[in-house]
Amino acid sequence: MEQAPNRSTPERYEIIDGVIYDMSPSPNTRHQIISSNLHGTFYAYLKGKACRVFSAPFDVYLKDGVDEWVIPDLTIVCDLSKLQDKGCVGAPDLVVEILSKATAVKDRTVKLKLYRAAGIKEYWIVDPNFGTVEVYKFGDNVFSTPEVYEAKDTLKVGIFEDLEIKMSEIFED
Repeated sequence: MEQAPNRSTPERYEIIDGVIYDMSPSPNTRHQIISSNLHGTFYAYLKGKACRVFSAPFDVYLKDGVDEWVIPDLTIVCDLSKLQDKGCVGAPDLVVEILSKATAVKDRTVKLKLYRAAGIKEYWIVDPNFGTVEVYKFGDNVFSTPEVYEAKDTLKVGIFEDLEIKMSEIFED
């Protein structure tokens, strides 16, 4: 296993299967706009409900007792007992990764496999360049073809019966 940097440093990194993944450079403006739009939509919907939405940086430890973590762009947790001071311990219900040049390959391969194996119910890959959202629903740890939504579509959130999101609102500046 590689030697992890000191966690008190301001650098952002993830550790997956003993491999350190640098998370620099910081997200660009377009990425932050999309993240804010999604966070706002989820926050408004979840107000007064048992689930919580978190924006990066928010550490997710998928395996309790293992010194490995990821930092998704957005994390939704409905089992609030998984929330600890250090972040979420255990599989969140929904994770969103917004692609960047530096993270796209990892988000589509390493994290896709990791999130499926961890028991996350729903994984979204947001592509700012193409204005699409790929939604993976992992029922019984089975891999499925993603549903792909474009800016003109309305996305029905799988983990919530009554939440639909207009993609045009997510991709608007």
